[in-house]
Amino acid sequence: MAARDAERFLRPALASVLQQTLVDLELVVVDDASSDATPEILGSVDDPRLRVARNDEPRGLADSLNRALDLARGRFIARLDADDVALPKRLERQVARLEADPSLAVVGSAILELGEDERVRSLHAMPESPHAVRWAALFSSPFYHPTVLLDREALTREGLRYDTGYAESEDYELWTRLLRVVDGGNLPEPLVLYRIHPEQASRRRRGLQRDLQREIALREIASVAPALSARDAELAWRVGASEPIAPSERTRAADAFRELLGGFERTNGRASEVRRAAARALLRLALADGGAQSLALLRAALAVDPGVPADSLRRRLRRRSRARVWGAEARRTLASLAGARAAPLRVVVVSPEPTPYRAPIFDLLAERPELDLTVLYTAETLASRGWVVEPRHATRFLRGVRVPLVGRLLAHDYVLNPGVGSALRDLAPDVAVISGWSTFACQAALLWCRRNGVPYVLHVESHDAGPRPGWRRAVKGAVVPRAVRGAAWILVTGTLVRQSMLERGADPHRIGLFAVTIDVGAFARRAETARRDREALRARLGVREDDVVVLCAARLAPEKGLDTLVRALAATGDSRVVGVVVGEGPERARLEELARRERARVLFPGARPWEAMVETYVAADVFALLSEREPWGVVVNEAAACALPLVLSDRVGAAPDLLRDGENGFLVRARDVSAAADALRRLAADPELRRRQGERSRAIVADWGYGPSVEGFLVAVRRALDATVQR
Repeated sequence: MAARDAERFLRPALASVLQQTLVDLELVVVDDASSDATPEILGSVDDPRLRVARNDEPRGLADSLNRALDLARGRFIARLDADDVALPKRLERQVARLEADPSLAVVGSAILELGEDERVRSLHAMPESPHAVRWAALFSSPFYHPTVLLDREALTREGLRYDTGYAESEDYELWTRLLRVVDGGNLPEPLVLYRIHPEQASRRRRGLQRDLQREIALREIASVAPALSARDAELAWRVGASEPIAPSERTRAADAFRELLGGFERTNGRASEVRRAAARALLRLALADGGAQSLALLRAALAVDPGVPADSLRRRLRRRSRARVWGAEARRTLASLAGARAAPLRVVVVSPEPTPYRAPIFDLLAERPELDLTVLYTAETLASRGWVVEPRHATRFLRGVRVPLVGRLLAHDYVLNPGVGSALRDLAPDVAVISGWSTFACQAALLWCRRNGVPYVLHVESHDAGPRPGWRRAVKGAVVPRAVRGAAWILVTGTLVRQSMLERGADPHRIGLFAVTIDVGAFARRAETARRDREALRARLGVREDDVVVLCAARLAPEKGLDTLVRALAATGDSRVVGVVVGEGPERARLEELARRERARVLFPGARPWEAMVETYVAADVFALLSEREPWGVVVNEAAACALPLVLSDRVGAAPDLLRDGENGFLVRARDVSAAADALRRLAADPELRRRQGERSRAIVADWGYGPSVEGFLVAVRRALDATVQR
């Protein structure tokens, strides 16, 4: 490292080297006669691995680096500027690359720009293979100077040092000489944060740097394609360096560039990465033309590599994805170097609506210092819910227009939210968590994540148990597997959903739990308090002391299987059995008529506030939910926390996880009136069985509180980010 008047950024640069995961290193810094606090900063570092030399007079970057090379004792030599930041695994990754490939003597990496405001910005990659590095060296430096690590033996053997006559391009000139005798490569991962600020020498003397770059490049082009005239060599360089070319010379420039490619391949052999790079340069020229020549230039690009349009799109998408993921890691490194807590992971959840069983988990997650959480809600409600939710987490409600016909098909409101993309762009998440695929907002968020390279966690609540219309299964079969394959991680509510995801192609090692649940402990404590007034609560319902109350809490809708429950209550033949159906909905009148016709004792007290439901559970003896379609059924969690035995249909999502058939209740087939009646009859006849199974319900649900879901969410977003980094 050479440092001249570097006090502004020197501390994090030094710390980023001394905190590398590869610890066996020395840091050689040449202070080029600084007049600011640079010497004091260097003198304050208490680490024996730091070696400092000082120039009495300014000697410039190239001369200072040559002095550092003479002082260095290590087998490998790495470069870093005094205003840049090395990410923690930089040296470890680069040394491993050189040791794994003896043919390489120099290796660089991609970089992430770091703005004056300390914000991590664009990702810039460099050619990776030795052939591609040599090709790139015909036009400009094939390495970012602060990223380079090389084997010092190559320098010693060839007697190579920086040429001080090439100020601002001393590195490019050195690499061209070095690459004549050794191979070089770049890692795709950004291992250095490259700071952009007005004081940079490369920005202050940009014109000189370009002139020297052109001089070096033309020298190298002449060695590869000596038959090119001086003018054609200049034009070929302009194509490869993305320099402006007059419209009248673009066809000639393309021909000269292709001739240069032929000369390069005759010397170095043909390589697909070189062909792709050359085709991209010609494609840029074609797109810049916009005139009559553009079609001919496009054909020239396709002749070099027919796959160049698709390749360019893939590169753009991959770059966006990598920038998001590695940018999050870079922010944490910067925070650590500044002595602050690691920067929180920015997570945006796209969710249909706030619910009383999901919002409290988001509230807890929002309190975690490692997360910066925002929830985008499609609407305040999608199914005319009666509950009131007051989130403590950061929220945004998206504006939208309901589409009635689609809503009827989906059994919930379908709202067009055109602001999804802009909201996501504004929040700039490191990871998105997307709840399902049946709302417009979630569908748009999936597409946005794919296009912008943001890893997403798919949060799924629906399963495939039970019959579905053929069109619904066909649509789901076409849409869901793609969403599943693109997910970095999947969060499910339970066993049935997990099984559905496995059948849709999910990796079993990338599935975690994010339950539909309640604060089980708090709910159970409230139930115990309310139990003291159980007689009064039952009297308020209008039931006798010896009655057996079978409670169901559900929306009065066809899919809830309430007609099966009414018939089963009547079929018990036990006059003490009383059904209490809490809720409202379009089926109420029909169900009341069915109860009269079947001579079943069923009460319909209407909807009750969620906060008051615990009293209703305490007044009951059995809980039954015989739905024909039920993604989960959080009322099952509530009933179990209140120590009630359960009678559930096999279509209830919670059944495989919260019901042990014969231990804490009974599992029956959906629409099976006889089986449901038998289960209710057994429980009505045996108070001790009800007590024992109720206690077992409470024990089973104890493991389904908020804690596991909070941890499951944290694991999901961390693993989603890590998995994308590894890709």
